[in-house]
Amino acid sequence: MKRACPLVVLLASLGLGQTPPTPKKPLDLIQVLGLPRRGVPSQRSAMPVNERGIDLGPNEDYLTTFKTVGTDEVLPGAPHAAKRAEQREARKHFKCGMKFARRKMYAKAEEEYRAALQLDPDSPKVHRALGYALVVQEKWDLAVAENRTATRLQPDYAPAHTNLGIALAKKGDLDAAIVEFRTSLRARPRSVEAHTCLGNALCLKGDLDGAVAEYRAALRLRPRYAIARTNLGTALDKKGDLDGAITEYRTAIRHQPDHSDAHNNLGVALFKKGDLDGAIVQYRTALRLKPDYAEAHNNLGLALERKGEHRAALEEFRAAQILDPRNPNFVKDYERLLRKTNQ
Repeated sequence: MKRACPLVVLLASLGLGQTPPTPKKPLDLIQVLGLPRRGVPSQRSAMPVNERGIDLGPNEDYLTTFKTVGTDEVLPGAPHAAKRAEQREARKHFKCGMKFARRKMYAKAEEEYRAALQLDPDSPKVHRALGYALVVQEKWDLAVAENRTATRLQPDYAPAHTNLGIALAKKGDLDAAIVEFRTSLRARPRSVEAHTCLGNALCLKGDLDGAVAEYRAALRLRPRYAIARTNLGTALDKKGDLDGAITEYRTAIRHQPDHSDAHNNLGVALFKKGDLDGAIVQYRTALRLKPDYAEAHNNLGLALERKGEHRAALEEFRAAQILDPRNPNFVKDYERLLRKTNQ
């Protein structure tokens, strides 16, 4: 019976390691364009922003305007003028990278962050942002390097420690990941993401009591956080508390009805309780939300097989195998039922 990996769940559902978004103040044209010459943006430079609106997603014309207008005049002979100009240009690349990241265009964001670092290589926030973009793209070695640089430049930088922990965990170094998550929490004790990530790592290490404690800490800070709630259910299930797990999964679904992992995991718990019809409903809901969910296909196949619906079960096993051909359990379940039905 397969569940989504807690670390993958968290990564897929939330930009981990980043601080929760804060409400933005409305921007005016001067703020968008920077400090223009003589304090007044030109008609030419202002037009693309006026026509498209400052909150629209970036396109080539907008980004070109964003990066090329509004630069302060550099007085000849001013001390460190060239350095300040580079830093201003670096900030423009960083802001463009953030815009791409918000649109989940992480490869483009990576390009902008690297351009910013060429101009300002000692910015911890840019190294951290690049590290996060690399985490999302599953470039684990590069992500480790960038987040380590960010923490070297700013040792108490909590989001960078969290991102570093995620990358280390994905590389299989759970002990080092746990150290990073704990370091993040010392710097920022109320980080919901760091508590949840630490819970995930402890759960993978087999420290279920420690994992439960961290998930509960996250939920005290954010009671409607469906990811931590689902992972708490998984830990309780592993501890043998099926009823407690079912309660947590149902609560997670109430708070976030489109949480496919919560539906799948609830199906697993119901299957263990012998409620096959209830399990099937949950697996089908998970697949409606996420049609390429290989684990849910395989779990649905197991429930259908248990009900004697062998042909439908074979279809689900086959779908899981096609979606994830490297998973040996999916192959075994499919071939086992083929032999059982003499097909």
